Amino acid sequence: MTRKKIILIIIAIILLFGGSFFAYRKFFQKKEAVPVEKNYFEINDEASGIYFRVGKKFERMPARDLQSKNPNFIYGFSAKDDASVNCFVSQTKREKEGQMTVGNLRDGVFLQLQKIDANAKIDSAEVIEIGENSNKGAKLEMSYTEGKKIPMLQWEVVGITAKTATFAFCTSPKAVLDLYKEDFNLFLDSVRIK
Repeated sequence: MTRKKIILIIIAIILLFGGSFFAYRKFFQKKEAVPVEKNYFEINDEASGIYFRVGKKFERMPARDLQSKNPNFIYGFSAKDDASVNCFVSQTKREKEGQMTVGNLRDGVFLQLQKIDANAKIDSAEVIEIGENSNKGAKLEMSYTEGKKIPMLQWEVVGITAKTATFAFCTSPKAVLDLYKEDFNLFLDSVRIK
């Protein structure tokens, strides 16, 4: 054989083995797990005894805006693309310790909404577990009209401890609920109080 043929054969063997090695690494080796980015933020506020998740479609409201809405609001979030869609966490100290039923919680929340619209209604209500030691709370879906013009929805979770009452709720015009339903459920279903 001539020297040229030997060199071509060696180059062909190198290319064959090199290509095989590359193909093996690309197609048959285990792929490393790519970390999945969460589509929500987690808030674990030990001082207030509350944990929840809020979707990344929302941004946190500045403290001064939040306090101007209600001095008991400790967290507030507004949809990035629609300022009429909001979620809040409010907490108040309980004046009296003692038994309070889930029915009392439901009725108290609904009475507050009726101050905005006397014709407000409860679309659904259920008992939920909201904290440690099988702490029960209420989850409500309510509807009302704002300014006698805009049909609104307010979905809310409420629970109590011996010292505090915690309210987490989202409000939205009824017309855009489908765009935020998943985010509302993420927020409200994740609320835990201590």
